[in-house]
Amino acid sequence: MIGRHAEIALLRRMIAESGAGQGNAIVVYGQAGIGKSALLAEVARTAGGDPLVLRVTGVEAEAELPFAALHMLLGPARQLITELPAAQRDALRGAFGQSEGGAQDRFLVGLAVLTLLADLAGERPLLCLVDDVQWLDRASVDALVFAARRLGAERITMILAARDDGTERPVDGVPELRLAGLARPDCEALLAEVAADLVPEARDRVIEEAEGNPLALLEFAGTLTPEQRAGRLSPLPLQPPRLSLAGRLEQSLRAAIRLLPERTQRLLLIAAAEDSGDLDLVLRAAQSFGAAEGFGTRMADGVGAGAAEGFGARTAEGLGAGTAVGFGAGLADLEPAERRQLVRVSEDRLRFRHPLVKTAAYREAPLAHRVAAHHALARVLDGDEQADRRAWHLSAAAVGPDEETSAVLAATGDRARQRGSHASAATAYERAAQLTVDRRLRAQWLAAAAEAAIGTGQLARAGAAADRGRRLTGDPAVLARLAAVRAAVDAEHGGPTPAAHTLIEAAAGIAGNAPDDAASLLATAAGEAWFAGDRAALGQITELLAALGPGIDDSLATVAGAVRGMERVAAGDPAAGLPLLRAAIVPLRAVLPTSTATLGTSTAVPPPHASLPTPAAAGRVIGTYAVFSALMTGDDDAACEMAAAQVDTCREQGLIGALPHALQLLSQAQILHGRHAEAAASGAEAWQIAHDTGQAGRLRHLHGILARLAAIEGDDERCVRLAQQAEGAAQERNGSGWGGCALTLLDLVRARHEAVAERMARVLDGPLGHTVIVTFAIADYVEACARLGEPSLATEAFARFDAWAAASGQPWADAVAYRCRALLAPPGEAEVHYTAALQRHAQGGRPFERARTELLYGEWLRRGRRRSDAGVRLRAAMDRFAALGATPWAERARTELAATGARADLPEPGGQARPLDTLTPQELQVVRLAATGATNRQIAAQLFLSPRTVGFHLYKAYPKLGVSSRTDLAGIDLGWPA
Repeated sequence: MIGRHAEIALLRRMIAESGAGQGNAIVVYGQAGIGKSALLAEVARTAGGDPLVLRVTGVEAEAELPFAALHMLLGPARQLITELPAAQRDALRGAFGQSEGGAQDRFLVGLAVLTLLADLAGERPLLCLVDDVQWLDRASVDALVFAARRLGAERITMILAARDDGTERPVDGVPELRLAGLARPDCEALLAEVAADLVPEARDRVIEEAEGNPLALLEFAGTLTPEQRAGRLSPLPLQPPRLSLAGRLEQSLRAAIRLLPERTQRLLLIAAAEDSGDLDLVLRAAQSFGAAEGFGTRMADGVGAGAAEGFGARTAEGLGAGTAVGFGAGLADLEPAERRQLVRVSEDRLRFRHPLVKTAAYREAPLAHRVAAHHALARVLDGDEQADRRAWHLSAAAVGPDEETSAVLAATGDRARQRGSHASAATAYERAAQLTVDRRLRAQWLAAAAEAAIGTGQLARAGAAADRGRRLTGDPAVLARLAAVRAAVDAEHGGPTPAAHTLIEAAAGIAGNAPDDAASLLATAAGEAWFAGDRAALGQITELLAALGPGIDDSLATVAGAVRGMERVAAGDPAAGLPLLRAAIVPLRAVLPTSTATLGTSTAVPPPHASLPTPAAAGRVIGTYAVFSALMTGDDDAACEMAAAQVDTCREQGLIGALPHALQLLSQAQILHGRHAEAAASGAEAWQIAHDTGQAGRLRHLHGILARLAAIEGDDERCVRLAQQAEGAAQERNGSGWGGCALTLLDLVRARHEAVAERMARVLDGPLGHTVIVTFAIADYVEACARLGEPSLATEAFARFDAWAAASGQPWADAVAYRCRALLAPPGEAEVHYTAALQRHAQGGRPFERARTELLYGEWLRRGRRRSDAGVRLRAAMDRFAALGATPWAERARTELAATGARADLPEPGGQARPLDTLTPQELQVVRLAATGATNRQIAAQLFLSPRTVGFHLYKAYPKLGVSSRTDLAGIDLGWPA
């Protein structure tokens, strides 16, 4: 290779690291012709360590065929599919169309790919080379990128190459390598090898035109006449200077195509339209093309020459059978293109020298010929296994409305959706909508396209399809589906308010015919209205749910009761609202195992004639309200139990897309329960999977939650950064309540009381002032105002918390209310409230709040010169904070304790009995599962990792715990919740 020494060295180093057990991936970007494919070929040829090489190249004509590229890449590993964990095996078989069930979760296919590649890499390192990623089908890209981000300790190197044409990049979240143009000395060296006869003037002008692009150097040099090469005629400008380099290259290649015989051009057109390289298919289509267009008589001119030159054997094998028929172009007609080095023909494959040659061959043909080529290909692609490819050729051939092709494409969309390829489904449904003049069908196909686009995370595309569909139909069921899509887009980009109102309108339209669907939409709308602080919308939702009456499913009726409770809490009436929410917990918990079994994912897409929400969506609503009701009433035990049940269901069924939300709920519950190490593990896993699966909205939620953990741990920089990320572009987001309250907690322990008072005053008056986390943060506001000597500032806010605490019936809430009274009371009346608070804390719940009460009481005692009593409380507070990992709080207690004259050595976080606190969140999860007797493979399936990565985490964890094997874990305190 010329001029790519640094890039080759980097890729070889990555391969060597993978061979040593450090899996890695990279995507190589560059313009067309810059040498990406040549680089991959060189790396494969010279890779050390004797890796097993898997390769696939994207084919533009197969960009809408679900999992086509993945199927080709994994060919050598197909025998290992049967050994995959059941859910992964079924997902991959469904993706490949080998089973009826299809893929429940598009990301589960990515996990199956990861496991399969890891199995292949068990005996020797693995090198995966994926070229022309921009033309891979989206489902294959998603699966490969999911695997690439989670290679961990596997002996796998994945190198992807993609064209960088200024549009949206096909790969995100993978390290990048950009190929620049060759330096001038390298350009000169390349021309010296392939065009040594160029005079310096001609060479210099070619280099100037090519801009360091190797393909352009070769092509431009090749177009020069002998006179130009010798300098007797000016060689330039080779192309009009106003064109871009890509445009100049295409013009040059199209000119080369025009010089070919007409039949050769026809063959290249068909090959470009087909693009899989199947020579037999191209030749058969060429016969069909010729028969249809009346070119058959021309075949007599060239058939014999091909046979005379040794092509007869191929004809006998079926590759050239068409040449004997006498229609169109035949195998011999490829010879001029081969001589010009535009294509390479092997035993059964036809490959273009470069994708730009294919583009030139296609674009140079008149429209009528392009249409005829696609028709010819559709005719020869017979059989059920070719149905999708046939459909796309019919689509390409359609130049106006075509009802038959529209129906064929809709069926293609259905198959793609069943296999979990939502991007391909969306494209098929959109094209089906374009080709029908039936407004009813067009609206249905657009609704299906919008839902599929939501499933693949393409929100702008989904919103556009939904908006077009809404203008075409008055069918309430279809409008409800479109509204659900529009609401999802609005919730991400426009905020919760428009999403809530869109869902309300849709639910009202279907209430008479589909009450359960309406109830589920309204419940989703209530969640949006809650975070928007839209009390009027909550009231309207409550009335609409009440109007549905007893006709809805029992579980949804329970959810409706919870919504009424939410509305009352938001209206400032917790005495009426919390009992309704508390009443919903038991029945929702009872149905949770069955409802979470259909939790589904954000990618769940209904059949095109169905109405939203799906059973999976209804299950998510029920599961979310179960946990939410527990959180809102302060029932941390129930919240942890039900959130954990949702997480378990997601793991068991491989619902990777739904898992981050379930883990988010669990992390929230664990934080409030005082299980901070577990919350960190849950939150970290949720963040990683949400990041790997492109769930930007979920990441904002998680940033706020993780910011609170950072505040508790005293990581100021991380807390501030996460809290800012929770807000995103908007100042009031679902995650920003947690983020804002995290900053409040951090300011409180850092004694920035004015900042606490200012922020809390603003938040309490804002749209999130009624939310759960803000309600709990009122105690922080009370403490800050008391420290400022202005307790009256917090009187009104405390009244809100006091009313909530009384209605909750939770001992810990009563204890916090007593603590606030102590802070607001005159000095002579404070102790009775502190004493009452500690009595209520003794009944359990929220150890972090108990430690805070002991700290404040101890500080009050010290200021009253009761050093001995103060020491008891302060030491208890210090120990509790240390056990919770609340470092700055423990330090504050230690400082106060030292001021009493007592010895104040800060204990190790978590105490000596908890060595697991030295583990990373992922190591903690792996060790706990290993302690149950689960194998590495079983743990990997649970945590969506590769088996070798699990082994790596165990290898790192054993020395930290002082053990040497799985069997030793039984004697370790692994911090399981009581």
